[in-house]
Amino acid sequence: MASPSTEAIGAVSELLRTRLSAALNNLNVAVGRPDAATAGQGRWLNLFLYRVALDPHLRNEPLDRGQLPPLWLNLHYLLTAFDDSRESESVAAHRLLGQGMAALQSFNFMRPPALNLALASNPEPLKITFDDADVELLSKLMQGSDEKYRLSAALQVRPVMLKLDADPGYAPLVKTIGPIVPQPSGPPAPAGISVLPSLGATLARLEPARFEAGQEITVHGAGLAGYGEALLGPHTLPLLPGPEGQARFTVPAAAAIAANGYGLCIARLLPSGRRITSNALLAELLPTVAPLAALDGPTVALPPVNGVVPRHGRFTVSGSQLGGSAASLFASLYAEGRAHGLLEADAGSTQTLLRFTVPASAPLPAGSYRVVLRVNGQQSVNAPELIWA
Repeated sequence: MASPSTEAIGAVSELLRTRLSAALNNLNVAVGRPDAATAGQGRWLNLFLYRVALDPHLRNEPLDRGQLPPLWLNLHYLLTAFDDSRESESVAAHRLLGQGMAALQSFNFMRPPALNLALASNPEPLKITFDDADVELLSKLMQGSDEKYRLSAALQVRPVMLKLDADPGYAPLVKTIGPIVPQPSGPPAPAGISVLPSLGATLARLEPARFEAGQEITVHGAGLAGYGEALLGPHTLPLLPGPEGQARFTVPAAAAIAANGYGLCIARLLPSGRRITSNALLAELLPTVAPLAALDGPTVALPPVNGVVPRHGRFTVSGSQLGGSAASLFASLYAEGRAHGLLEADAGSTQTLLRFTVPASAPLPAGSYRVVLRVNGQQSVNAPELIWA
């Protein structure tokens, strides 16, 4: 019995065409032999599927024991660019060819949308790699109505699965248990108990484990497929898929998340509406501070001591993830190889601005200091400079 995956070859060509067009501002992308006589107006890219090969590494690999192995394919394409005058050898065409190659490289691990039934059952993301397109290959393929040599880039997409819906040699897998319970109001009841292939994802490490907001974090582990949320303490962030065994997330620079050490786990939503989560790792979000600290009004000079005039007053440190008044906020002024005092942040501090007071009981001599800042036990990477004068 045929299944939607038997249309996977055409679905891959269509997926490449639509994503390449969207990445280049809805540029016209044609699928077929690169022939200038058949194209439309304006500049365009052409995708030519010239070879369908069996994947040698997956030839005899079934999806599960007891099943016949599907057909695992490598699809080989040529990418050709044409300018406004239907030429493929002009400078404008060469520029367009480079833009197309860069776009394909940017989504080299393609996950088809769930509504794409022909590719939805593909167990791995589609990998795009570039091949050598030498003169001999192009000369053999460029035989059409014009028989003209056209500069092109060669690429392949793998692995593409073609599978028949054949009954396995064992009882079918149980996916849910129990009847659907109707609900008079509220969300629909789950269709029984979801049966997953494992007890959930297992996280091994974060890279890096100490990071600032805006920095992309890679999660390494096993069983990460299907997980779409990163839970950083009480905060929920989008989790993006990556290569096998990896996923990634980013804390937005403008997020109102205080620097701290958080338990980080990932989660996926089950049909019941509940979440299944992984084990937790320690993730340390660091505060980000501006390179310069500012005086908050003039400093007050006191009588000289041993020829040195001490001063007291206030200064501010700006940045992000600074915690605000509810956080543990401390700073020390560092100069000439030693730290001068431990200052607690003043009341009224915010996530983006901290105020500190050098008291009259412990004044400091004028000079240049580095402000060493700790927010909830997390020390900022850089120490802003403070001119104390």
